[in-house]
Order: sequence, then structure tokens, then C-alpha cells
Amino acid sequence: MNYFATVLPGLEDLLIEEIKYRCFEIVVTKTNRGKVFFTTTLDIEHLKSLRLANNLYLVISELEIGLHRIHLHQLRDQVSRINLKPFLKKATSYYVNASRKGSHTYSRFEAANAAMEGIKKRYPSKRFSRSRLADAEFRLDIEDHYGLFSLKLTHASYRFRQIDRGFSAGSLLPTVAHAMVWLSAPVEEDIFIDPCCGSGTILWERLSYPFTYIGGGDINHQAFKAAKENLMDTFAEVTHWDARQLAIADASIDKVVTNLPFGRQISFGRETNEINRAILTEITRVMKTQGKAVILTENWDEILQVAASLHLRLLKSFPLSLKGLHPTIYVFEKVKHKSGFLQMDTSLQQMPNFSKY
Repeated sequence: MNYFATVLPGLEDLLIEEIKYRCFEIVVTKTNRGKVFFTTTLDIEHLKSLRLANNLYLVISELEIGLHRIHLHQLRDQVSRINLKPFLKKATSYYVNASRKGSHTYSRFEAANAAMEGIKKRYPSKRFSRSRLADAEFRLDIEDHYGLFSLKLTHASYRFRQIDRGFSAGSLLPTVAHAMVWLSAPVEEDIFIDPCCGSGTILWERLSYPFTYIGGGDINHQAFKAAKENLMDTFAEVTHWDARQLAIADASIDKVVTNLPFGRQISFGRETNEINRAILTEITRVMKTQGKAVILTENWDEILQVAASLHLRLLKSFPLSLKGLHPTIYVFEKVKHKSGFLQMDTSLQQMPNFSKY
């Protein structure tokens, strides 16, 4: 059967990597911006093991779409000819969400209404809903003269991990957090921290893989409290700290994955870049040589220069499109150099002894 998965634009190649890693019986057929198409005989429960995908869809039909409003009745008639009985059998209501790309003279909402009218024409006993709380949700993607009609297979609980969680300002989507964890190449020997953990999303996603130690913290008390509650009864250790002065010994951490302060919700104005520079310096100090740092940030033009001055080598970067923002994920490796790294402030006490791990 034919499917596609939606993913944050910029992470399509990572999703393909995950598909190959988790689901050997999937054949990827093509990618578009924010979508990966594939064929498989696996059932939906197996497909839900994918943790980088936002949603999963079953492709039902391809349509030929006109560009003008007068062509909407043709769209309605085409949809009315699609056999949707298998998908509406247990549903009493349905909804169509549409997207549109091209020089059309109608809106995506008008296209969605035309599609719903087509379903109503063939299945008059079913009612269409104006909200996404319908029993069956269909998707119509229109690009120029081409239309793709599909069934949404997942709910919001899929990408939010089906758990009741507290969130702090600027919290990451779990799928983005998982992408960052994936880029750290997690292994069982990892001593792993997130120095700006917010509500703990990155730490939660890291718990999906074997580890030696997972810890994190935040300077914001509300974020710290949320993380503490979210990670209760897990092996992740959460601390109230300042990421610029970590009570952690030099060169003791294998992997650091973090979302630096940026954007509308978390920003320190002109001081943001200075604060981030201090955080990156501290991250470098606590990392082992050849350790990895996966950093998400936006509008910090000098990050590469700062990283180079700290002897962090850039391995990869992934520009993203995230809720109107355009951050980038950077993957760095700490490299050796003759003069040694910055020394820790000796006034800091009670450093964790990671050698026991």
C-alpha cells in the first residue's frame, strides 16, 4: 500500500534514515518538502514506531484539479466517485483538510468544502464536521493541476507520545527533539546532558535508547519544575542550574544535545548571543574529546566562528522551518588541540563523578 509521512521541513533525509533503520519492509519512493512517500505491507501499528514523523497518511487517490473556482464542481464530482466505504464504515463524521500550491483562484478552504460536498454526495448518511474532531480526517494536497487525496492515520497523541505532559515556553516538538537525539548517534555508553532542558523533551526522547547516564537542567524555575514532573519515575536526573556554570567536571560528557534560547518566547534581547556564547563555551569544557554536541539555535550568525574558536568541528547542519521561525540544527565534534580546554571555575563544588558510570 502507498503511504506518506509528514516531517518538519529540513528533516526529510533523517526520516528516511530512520525508516531504513526501523522498518526494513518499507520502500521509499519519493520526497517532497515536508513529506516522505513510501510503500509497505506493514500495518499501521508497526509504522507508528517512527519517531521523527509528525503524522502518517494512507494515499487513497490521485486527482486532476483545475485552477479556477469554476473547476471546484469537478473536484467535488471526482471525490464523489472515490470508494471511501472502508474508511467511513465505523465513522459517523468526517473532515477534509486541504493545502494548495499554485496560481489557483480559490482558497484551500473552498477546495476542502468541495471535497466534503463530494463525500456527502456519495455518503449522505455521514455528516461532515467543521473541526478536526471528526471520526475520519482526510487530506487533500493540491499542487497546480495535481491533487492527492489521503486518509490521516494518526492523531496528535502520536507525535506528542500519548502522554500528559507539562510544557514550558519555547518547548520543542517531541519529533524535533528526537531528530536531535538521533543526530547524536546514541549508544549505551553515553553520558548525556541537556544543559538547557526546558520541560525535558530532549531528555525524554533520549530515554528511548540505551544509556549510561542522562541528566539535564534549566535556569528557569518553572521549566525546571515542569521537567522534574515530566521525568518523574524515569532514570533522567534533572537539576536547577545555570548552563553557563555547570557543576560538572572537565571532559566528562560524551554527548550534549540542547535547544539554546531563541525566538519570540525565549530571548534575552541583545544579551542572547552573549549568553549563548557562554553556554557553548561551558558545553565545550565539559565534553570529552571526540564528544558530540547537537545544538538548535536561530539568528546567531557567529555560532560557527565561536565554535571554531572552541575547537568544535562542524559535522552537519540542518536548516529548519519551524512555526514561522528558521532555526538550524548544528552537529559539532570536539577535537584535540595542544593548549587544552578552558578550565572549570574552582569555586564550583559537588561535581558529579561520572567515572562511576
